[in-house]
Amino acid sequence: MSFLRSSFSIRKTKPRKAVSRSPLKLPAEELARELGPQYQTIDARIGNQKMVFDITQGDWVADGTVGPAVSSREMGKLEKKKRELEDDNNMLRTKLDILLEMLAEVTAEHDLRRTG
Repeated sequence: MSFLRSSFSIRKTKPRKAVSRSPLKLPAEELARELGPQYQTIDARIGNQKMVFDITQGDWVADGTVGPAVSSREMGKLEKKKRELEDDNNMLRTKLDILLEMLAEVTAEHDLRRTG
């Protein structure tokens, strides 16, 4: 019976090595030593605002502005350019609608001639 008891005994497994998921391809211990325990910060830039995710609070925090602010004169130029591009876009959509209607009309006439 001692033979059966030893074959089913639970063996301790070796501890696993920590695997790094960093693109730096460094071991996890070395990354923690070089860069600290929280070496990755999450930040997002929307327009000229920068937001940083606070891991301890679990919330986004404003971190100020990024880059120089746009002057009102330059903003006017950008709005004018935007209006011009929207007008061009509307004109191209209208032209596309007209072309599609013309194609549908020609296709319908061709089918009528072929069947009639």
